[in-house]
Amino acid sequence: MEAKNPFFEPYKTPHDTVPFDRIRMEHYEEAFMEGIRRDNEYLEKTINNPERPTFDNTIINKEDDLEGYYDLLDRVSTVFFNMLSAETNDEMDALAQKMSPILTKHANDMRLNEQLFERVKYVHRHHRRLTPEEKRLLDDCYEGFVRSGALLSKEDKEKLRQLTEEASLLGLQFSQNLLKENKAFSLHLTEEAQLDGLPQTALDAAAQEARQRGLEGWVFTLDAPSYTPFMTYSTQRELRRQMYMAYNTKGIHDNENNNLAICQRLINLRREIAQLLGYKTYADYVLKRRMAGNVRSVYRLLNDLVDANR
Repeated sequence: MEAKNPFFEPYKTPHDTVPFDRIRMEHYEEAFMEGIRRDNEYLEKTINNPERPTFDNTIINKEDDLEGYYDLLDRVSTVFFNMLSAETNDEMDALAQKMSPILTKHANDMRLNEQLFERVKYVHRHHRRLTPEEKRLLDDCYEGFVRSGALLSKEDKEKLRQLTEEASLLGLQFSQNLLKENKAFSLHLTEEAQLDGLPQTALDAAAQEARQRGLEGWVFTLDAPSYTPFMTYSTQRELRRQMYMAYNTKGIHDNENNNLAICQRLINLRREIAQLLGYKTYADYVLKRRMAGNVRSVYRLLNDLVDANR
């Protein structure tokens, strides 16, 4: 069975590119569940290792014989969620709804595992001489556990699980609504005068889009290859306004794809998560790992830009 699922074996493609022509819908869930199983097996092997925790047997496991256990879940997740955001369908949406809470629970199970964190914490405090790269890997690993709630009490860990699982589902719903809104709009033009200023490449693509829909003329969409050249080169102010308004009002219309309530709930969930982890705001939590470092630096940069443009 594994030989038939392209995620279970080396791709054997130029530059290890994803073999989209070999991937079928049924391969995703199978690979997700196998990736989780492998992660769990790796976890059990690591936490039950009777040897003293070291960088080599805990952080990187050089002697681990479970080849591929690190990357299978990441491999299928990368492909699936990129396809979901670019070219989804009802079947993919349904699988995403099914897998999202499972994947979030699995991530929490790994990051909130007390035995695993104790090993990581021990290595962080007692390790051999490391190269700069190894030291960075160890620090990132330790901080990743801490930022995921490893230092929280049992009660707070359970609360964090609930918050992250709800946020995961809402984030998925937000993205799906946005994509549905994106696909729902199209600008169908039938008069050549309406095409003034547009390059031939944009016209050819719009004509092909129209033919695929069984229409005459040209069809422009909110997808970047269609939207960007139209907004850049079209001389038709009213048509540009239509495109602009459609693009910038996605998810706020009075329909089933409205994201306003989801946004409000996500904001509150992220604030709760950040404060549970010891940060004042979610921005403080996120910026801790970004170049800016903190909220104050962001506002200072923005104010400097405003001053420079006066």
